[in-house]
Amino acid sequence: MSVPVPKRGHGELEVNSKARALTVYTLKILENEKWFPKEQAAFIAKLQDCAIEIQALCWEANNIKVGESPERYRRRIDREDQAAETCNRLMMLIETAKPLFHLESRRVRYWIGMTKELRTMIRAWRDKDAQRLRPEAGAKA
Repeated sequence: MSVPVPKRGHGELEVNSKARALTVYTLKILENEKWFPKEQAAFIAKLQDCAIEIQALCWEANNIKVGESPERYRRRIDREDQAAETCNRLMMLIETAKPLFHLESRRVRYWIGMTKELRTMIRAWRDKDAQRLRPEAGAKA
């Protein structure tokens, strides 16, 4: 029996899929020299690096198998926290890019919306992991 869509949780694969979609979207729009001129290459690189870092942190967290290890649990939770924090940094960069590159509000709303949705999913994943994976011996979330 399948679970109705509204009652489904966000699994690690969905988080990684959304992180990949955000990275691809970010890299594709930044290719457009009409909107993002080469003279601003340093700022554009920060946007690119931030999106890639979010995806990498999600990927790394998902590939840390905790078992009974408090150290691996802590590393996984730390990566999830870093990914959510990096989403915040990306949103700050996008907000800065709006006036810098004269971006349309709808484009910025969509891009930030993707980032906020991913951040929410990462935080939910982290909370689920904190309950599900926490080793009994001395680890704190």
